[in-house]
Amino acid sequence: MALNSTIELMNDLGRPRGDMWEVALWEDVLTVDGTNCYYTYQVDNQSFAIPENIDAIRALAGSVEDGRESIQMTNEALGIKRNFIAQ
Repeated sequence: MALNSTIELMNDLGRPRGDMWEVALWEDVLTVDGTNCYYTYQVDNQSFAIPENIDAIRALAGSVEDGRESIQMTNEALGIKRNFIAQ
């Protein structure tokens, strides 16, 4: 899937500016041939910088002491999902 298609998908899903905070592994381009696995994934700079900075600010401020709780709060606030499209 091309980056412009990914941005369009994120816009269609209601993401502001087509932002994608997840690392996308596209199952339709995943192929296993014997012992070899071929796949394509996309990583936008936003996928790690924005969520990690939010969690770092919480940790430095001491507002949330549990890292998993902070990650869950960030994921909910940004709408970060495990699957983009419901199966």
